[in-house]
Amino acid sequence: MPDEVDRTSADDSLEPPSAGDVDESVAESTQTTGSRRWYVAAFGITVALVIIVLGLLPSALVSMVHELRGQAIDSVYDLFTGAAVDVDQTFGPNTAFVNITVTNLDEPSRTATLIVSGHRVCGAICPPTTSTFFSLGNDAAERRGLPPSAAVTVPGESGTYTFTIELPIRGTPQLYPFDTYTLLLGLVISVTLPDGREEVITNPELVRERISLTLEDQAVRLNMNPPVPVDPASVHSESDPVNFLLVDQLEWQRPLYVRIVTIVLVILISASAIFALGLRTLHELVLGIGGIILGIWGVRSVVVQTEIPDVTLIDLILAFVILVLLLALSIRAARYFYVQSGLRR
Repeated sequence: MPDEVDRTSADDSLEPPSAGDVDESVAESTQTTGSRRWYVAAFGITVALVIIVLGLLPSALVSMVHELRGQAIDSVYDLFTGAAVDVDQTFGPNTAFVNITVTNLDEPSRTATLIVSGHRVCGAICPPTTSTFFSLGNDAAERRGLPPSAAVTVPGESGTYTFTIELPIRGTPQLYPFDTYTLLLGLVISVTLPDGREEVITNPELVRERISLTLEDQAVRLNMNPPVPVDPASVHSESDPVNFLLVDQLEWQRPLYVRIVTIVLVILISASAIFALGLRTLHELVLGIGGIILGIWGVRSVVVQTEIPDVTLIDLILAFVILVLLLALSIRAARYFYVQSGLRR
């Protein structure tokens, strides 16, 4: 009986170690030689990560609540001043009312859909009025010719009207969720005189006495900041045949909670991949690396809430995490084969 026990023990000692045993023995030997400081550093990083996530969550929750409440409230702004309209403001009997509603922003094509609506009451002479909306840029010194525009003509009679126009916008969808979109909206108003001539109105004060110009935003997925009036002379080119009556800068950006949730999810999924790389054995990693990669890339469908044809910042970050994960797996595999080959003495 003792011989059998001794022989069994000897046989066991001759059996080659498995991949998991080699990984664990290497980890234990490394830990005994002073690598405990790396575990302390990992512990500190993990605690810091949890604190950062917990610190960002309240701001995200507040932004979500504000977004849900704000969907039922559409602020209306005065295009002349950029401020919210005064509900106590009075108008004359012959005032024309023009309201511009931004109903959609198409990020892939970078166009904005605007609905121009309102009504007018003609007590006496009421000439047809044409409003031309321009999508301006900041290149007035280099621009040759007028920028893209869309015109609507209100007939010279009392009644209501509704027009739909589209204008190009400038934006950076590649920086999602930190992308912003800008429309530098210029306006030219002209009237048709009884003799058929077109006369451009260049006096803003005269227009304010007879026309109410307001703006509201109903675009989804993006929040519009209050319009900022811009000096028309700063965007006027020497080749422009007309002077702009007014210019407003409209800017949209993602809600705060979208930015915070995106940051938190990307950080957590990256940390999970690193944890899996450091805590799993090589055998487990080889079998489960596909699921880890799918889990990392699957975050994109959660955080990217719209169809963006360009490569975004999120795509680059997730691709980099996958690259680092595969590279680290290759290094671990090379280290394992080196130990198994017997080259280390």
